[in-house]
This record gives sequence, C-alpha cells and structure tokens, in this order.
Amino acid sequence: MKPLTAGLRTAVFNINKPLEIGFYTQPAYDKVVRELVADRDYDLAFSFFMRTAEYLKNLPIKKILMAEDCRTLYQKRSFETSSSIKQKMIRGWEYRRLKKYEPKIVDKFDITTLVTEHDIAEMQKQNSKACYRLLTNGTDISLFKPNDSVKRDGILFAGKFDVWANELMVKDIVKNILPIVHKSRPEAIMNLVGADPTSSVIAMSVDKIKLHADVPEMIPYLQKARVFLHPHNGGSGIQNKLLEAMACGCPVVTTPTGIQGIKAEHGKNVLVGRNSEELARHTIELLQNDELASEISKNARKLIVDTHSWEAVYEETDKIIEELMSL
Repeated sequence: MKPLTAGLRTAVFNINKPLEIGFYTQPAYDKVVRELVADRDYDLAFSFFMRTAEYLKNLPIKKILMAEDCRTLYQKRSFETSSSIKQKMIRGWEYRRLKKYEPKIVDKFDITTLVTEHDIAEMQKQNSKACYRLLTNGTDISLFKPNDSVKRDGILFAGKFDVWANELMVKDIVKNILPIVHKSRPEAIMNLVGADPTSSVIAMSVDKIKLHADVPEMIPYLQKARVFLHPHNGGSGIQNKLLEAMACGCPVVTTPTGIQGIKAEHGKNVLVGRNSEELARHTIELLQNDELASEISKNARKLIVDTHSWEAVYEETDKIIEELMSL
C-alpha cells in the first residue's frame, strides 16, 4: 500500500502534471535511482514508458525514452470518443496536461522511441526538434505459434475486461456486430476470454456468447479460434494482442487503428473494416471460406515472424543504441 499512497500524494501536489505521471512519481523510488546513479558510473539510461521519465530526465548521461506511444494522442481520442460524462471529464483534464507535459519531457532525452510511424508523426506535431526513432513491439514466436492438430472454430475476443476500452469493444461486438454475423452464421459461437470481467461483461454472456474468465493461458484459445475479432476504436500505440493472435495464425478482423504499427495488408495478412457492417462481413467471410482463412492465417504468422519477433526488435534496439553511443 505504501507505493500506491506515495504515488497518490505526489499526484495531489503536482496538479500541473498529468495524473499518470504523478501516480508513478514516488519519492522512495526516486531516492533509490539517485543512490544508484551516485554509486555507479552509467554510460546509458533507459526510461521505459513516459511515466518513468521523471526519474532520469536530469541525469548528465545519454538517455533513451522508450515512450511506446503518444500519450496526448491516446487521451485525445479517448476523450473525444467517450460517452461517459465522468470519463470525458477525467480524460479531458488529462489530455490538457499531457499536451503541455509531453512535448517538453522528450527534450530531456537524446532519443525517444515510439512503436508506430503514426505516433512519431503526432509527436513531431508537438515538438519537431526532438529526436524520434521507430522501435516496434515484439512477441515470442516460439511460444505464440499455430497448433495444426486443432481444428479452428468460433470467434474470439480477448482482453482484460475491467479495462474500459475492452468493455466498450465487447459491447460493440454483442450489440452491433454479432447480430449481423448470426443472420448468416447462426451457429457461430462468440468466446470472450480474459481476466476480471465486469458485471456488464458477465451479463452479456448468454446463449452463443461464452465467457471464459481468468483463464490460466491464452494461447490455446488463439490456436483454436477461427476469427480474432477486434473492433478497436481510438487509442494509440500498437495492439500486442494482435501480435500474439497473428503469431498463432489466428485470422484477425480489426479496424485501421487496431492494426496501426503492424505492416499488414488488408486481404493478405488481416481483414480491416471501418464500421460494424464491414467487420461483420469480414468475420462471415472467414467463417465460411476455408481457403481465405488458411491464407490469412499463414500470411499473418509469416509477417509477425519476419517483423515482430523479439530477435528483430533487439536488432533494431542495438542500432539505436549504437547510433546514440557513436555521437
């Protein structure tokens, strides 16, 4: 409880900082970092996520901020798409503070890495002078892999259900997409797999919508599903769950924002829809077309192996480190 309390106290006293920065800025942790720096000689420091940047921003050594995504963009999209007054107020408050904080904090680092070109473009709009590099996310392709002995069947959505964005996607699937799918494929089972389901998600688990809560392992579900349905809306960064699904050869149906950061082609590695009708139509296509489903599955796996294995990510990381250390 002490770290949580400390984080909340810091957030209260740093009212001009974003909530996520205040929450993770803890005096006890800062003390440990300062002691380590005083005791040892470091050549390079990394801040993983912007929320840890406060600890390293003033160190007189070379620094890389692995920001992952543009947080201002994330909160802006969340604020604009929220239908909840409470969510809109909080996210609007956070967006305004991030808009001031984010462009300044990247100036404290030699290089800031982001996982998509889109996030880099948004950061450049805020601060065109900072140095940005693309560094995508990876997945364990030896662990997340197809299981050819299992017959694929049904539709899958996966995620931590008490995350607001995931709950919204489940509601979208149940209310807007599945009714269209079931008109054509009434036998199709929708599997909702993930941790901490809310009462709203539990209530939606009826008839052909099956809830699998707090499962010990996600991989068997990714290996068995015929379609991974992900009606993503807004946000920023890259969807790691899609990396895992595609690595398992599970055909993905998603949106343009859902696939951002993954160099997939519609009709080759993934099927992309811009609204509920298109997402439903693509889902139906994969359910009834064995040849298409097989082609998407194989191409998706190959793409992730080629571009999002940890080996590929480490190679890009080494290049960025070498670039900075040679300066």
